[in-house]
Amino acid sequence: MKSIKNKIQKPFLILLILIPLATLILFNFSFQIYINATAKNELKATIRAVEKEIKSELETDGGQQSEKKALNMARNILMALKSSHFSQGMDFYLLDQDALPVFPAQIKLAPSQIAYLDVIKVKFHQMEQGTVYTIPVNGKKYFTIAYSMSNDDLSNLTAVFALPTDHMNKYLGAVNLILFAIMLLGILIAIYFSEKIAAHITVPITRLGVLSLQIGQGNFDVSHFLTPQDTLEFKQLYDNICIMVGRLEAYDKNQKTFLQNASHELRTPLMSIQGYAEGIESGIFPDTKEAARIIKRESIRLNELVSELLTLSRYESGMYTPQWEEVNLCHLLKDYTQRLMGLAAKSDKDLELLLPEYDVMIQTDDILLSQTVINIVSNCMRYARQKVTIVLEKKGSTVSLRISDDGDGIPQNDIPFIFDRFYKGKKGNFGLGLAIAKSAAELLNGRITAYNQEQGAVFEISF
Repeated sequence: MKSIKNKIQKPFLILLILIPLATLILFNFSFQIYINATAKNELKATIRAVEKEIKSELETDGGQQSEKKALNMARNILMALKSSHFSQGMDFYLLDQDALPVFPAQIKLAPSQIAYLDVIKVKFHQMEQGTVYTIPVNGKKYFTIAYSMSNDDLSNLTAVFALPTDHMNKYLGAVNLILFAIMLLGILIAIYFSEKIAAHITVPITRLGVLSLQIGQGNFDVSHFLTPQDTLEFKQLYDNICIMVGRLEAYDKNQKTFLQNASHELRTPLMSIQGYAEGIESGIFPDTKEAARIIKRESIRLNELVSELLTLSRYESGMYTPQWEEVNLCHLLKDYTQRLMGLAAKSDKDLELLLPEYDVMIQTDDILLSQTVINIVSNCMRYARQKVTIVLEKKGSTVSLRISDDGDGIPQNDIPFIFDRFYKGKKGNFGLGLAIAKSAAELLNGRITAYNQEQGAVFEISF
C-alpha cells in the first residue's frame, strides 16, 4: 500500500523526468534535421560561389586555360572559401577523370583526406552534379557535393567539396550536455519541492489520523490540535471534525444519560414486582390478590416502558423505513380524534378538532403520524384544565398542525429539554412520549416546536 507522499512524489517525478527527456529527444531529432538541411544548403551556396569565382577567373585569364591555370584557380577558390562563412572545416579537392587529386597535391594530403578520397574513388562516377551526398568514412560523415568544370579545357576536372559533420556533432553534444545538466538540476529541485509539498500535505493528515484515533478512544478534547491555517481544505476539514466531535460528545453524554435513566426507570417496577413476589412466596401478604394486582400493574407499566424504548430506538437508529402514501389529512385527524376520545373521557377533558373547509392532501406514513399526534395529545391531556384543541392549516405548500391545551403552560426552563429522552415534567410518565413524537416527525421530514400561548402550551408540527 502506497503512502500519500509516494503517490504525490512518484507521478510528479515521472513527469519531470519524462517531459524533459522527451524534449531532449525531440530537440536532437529536430536539430539533426536542421543541421543536415543547413549543411546541404551551405554546400549548394558554396557551389554558387565557386561558379562565380571560376567565371571571374576565366574572364580575367582571357580564355586561356591549362592545368597550371586550373591549379591557380583552385588556390583562389580555396582562398575565397576561407574568407567566407563556408570554410568551417570544409575540404576542397580538384580531381581528374580517374578521381586522382590534382589539388591539393598528393603529398600534402592528411591521412583523413586520403581515406576520404579512397571512398570517393568508388562512388565518383555515380555522383550527380549539384546533389549532396552523405559519405561515411571511418565512422565520420561528410556531406559531399561535386561540380564539373564547364570550360572545354577544364572539362576533365571535377571540384569536390566535403563538409565533415564532426564539428556539428560536437556542438550538438555541448548543447545536450547543457540540457542534461538543466534537466538534472530540475529533477533535484523537483525532488526538494515535492518533499516539501508532500510534507505539507501528509503531516496535517497524519495529525488528523492521530486525532481521529483519539476521538475513537473517547477523548473528545481537540483544543490541543493545531492545523495549518493557510490551507482552506485542511481548515474546513478540521472545523468539520470539531463539529463532529461536538456532536459525538453530546451523543455520548446522551447515551450515558439514556442508559442511566433507562436502568432507573426499569429498576423501579422490577423492584416492586420482585418485592411483592417475594412477599407472596414468604407469606408476608395475607391478601395475595392485592399483591398480584400490584404486580400486574407494574408489569403493564414495565411492558409500556420497554415498548416505548424499542419504538424510540427503531426511529433514532434508522431501522424504520417510512411507508409513504398520499392521504387526506383531514380524514386521518378525525380517525385519531376518535381513538383519543376514550382518553379524553377518562381524563374528564374535552378534545376539539378544527379542520379547514377544503381537503389537505399530503404524502405521509400513517404509523409515524399517528405516533406523533397521539403522543402530543396525550401529553397535553395530562396538563390541560378542560380542553385540548387540534387545529389544521395550510399556507402555500406548508401544512401546519397545532395542538394546544388550556393548562399552565411549559416552564421556560423546561422548553429547550422537553423533547429529550427521559426528561419529565411534574406530571410526566416515562419522559419518552415527546422524544418519540419528535423522532417520528423528523422521519416524516417535518419539524416540531413547542412554545407557550396566553394560556397553556402549544405544540406545532410543520410539513
